Amino acid sequence: MKQPFLSLWLGGVLFAASVFAVSAAEFSLQQTLSAAEHYSAELSANRNQSNALNAMADSARELPDPKLKFGIENVPVQGSNGHRFTREGMTMQRIGIMQDYVSREKRDRKAETILAQSASSQAKAEVIRATLQRATAQAWLDLALSTKALEAARKLVAETERQVGVQKATVASGSSPASGVVDIRMALLAMKDKATLAGRDVTLAQTRLLQLTGEQIDAVSGALPRYQRLPADPSLLEQSVTEHPEVIEAARESDVAKARSAQFAVAAKPDVGVEVYYAHRADDYDDMAGVMFTVDLPMFKSQRQDKDYSAEVSRSMEANDRLALAKREHVALVRSLVAEYQSAQTLWLRQREEILPLQRQRLSLLEAQYRSGQSTLAELLEARRTLLDTELAANNAEKAVAQAWAAIRYLKPQENTL
Repeated sequence: MKQPFLSLWLGGVLFAASVFAVSAAEFSLQQTLSAAEHYSAELSANRNQSNALNAMADSARELPDPKLKFGIENVPVQGSNGHRFTREGMTMQRIGIMQDYVSREKRDRKAETILAQSASSQAKAEVIRATLQRATAQAWLDLALSTKALEAARKLVAETERQVGVQKATVASGSSPASGVVDIRMALLAMKDKATLAGRDVTLAQTRLLQLTGEQIDAVSGALPRYQRLPADPSLLEQSVTEHPEVIEAARESDVAKARSAQFAVAAKPDVGVEVYYAHRADDYDDMAGVMFTVDLPMFKSQRQDKDYSAEVSRSMEANDRLALAKREHVALVRSLVAEYQSAQTLWLRQREEILPLQRQRLSLLEAQYRSGQSTLAELLEARRTLLDTELAANNAEKAVAQAWAAIRYLKPQENTL
């Protein structure tokens, strides 16, 4: 009886351990970015769109399908031969094949327009990748730094909890008033509120990563990126504006407009249709055959094709204007992001290197004074709460730096090194 029970117990322990390992998944930044790209339905849809446009471009170079034409012609409807198929010599059972011939130039121009649309779709994929990588990196950094804040809050809560028992003992010995226990409990509850909010931030970051990657990422692994400094010099960031995917997408849209205007420039060239037929008549009459041609007649070109061509030229000029606007907007965007980063970095460094050390020093002094009876419990608890607030403020400032860094780093999509 003991051996089966032991086996079941060990199996349960192993299963619980495997479940814990899955639920406590840790991802590096590169792993998280890779998972987000594989999970993205938007990227998959964009790839399918590009594939569809490439296939359409191939078919656009081909002639349209031939047409089979058949029927009965010249059936009399009046007189003694009315509604008869074999009495009138002009009545024919006719069958033929018709082929429309579109000029090679018109087909090539149409295919070039579709290929330009495919290139625009591929440029859109880079926009999607950059946006996805930026959001994923920001969520990953948010999880890393929120976890750090939660650990700091829990550490201060634990230190304060240890003093509850000490305070109760001093009250029991009569060396301190009973209100001291109430004060420390109230301070402890306020600190726990801060820890709860820090835990909420961790959960929100985990939820955001689940949305982006489809993975339950509970913690981060690996070294944090060097967000303490800009990814590149501000002047270099401005010079690389033309490489930003949104600007490239605008350039591809301009190419599409140019291709469409070139396509409409030859729209007035007439298409030619050729029909070859065979006509069977009644036995007393000879069969017949023939060939027919149809040719488009652009007699009102100035009212139709020229108007369409003029409209496409205007759209091409509009696309060029939008390209110029995209470049200007991205120069302004880069400058704004750099300014946000530098401001956040200044605030964070001040919090980390000046304010936080002073608060820790103040707390150490008050703890020493409290032990020697030179300061009150209220002053000590206020110092602890202030230190916790300062640590959380420094963490929020560090988050702002990391978020701004990721926004700059992933203005362009980055290749994963996995």
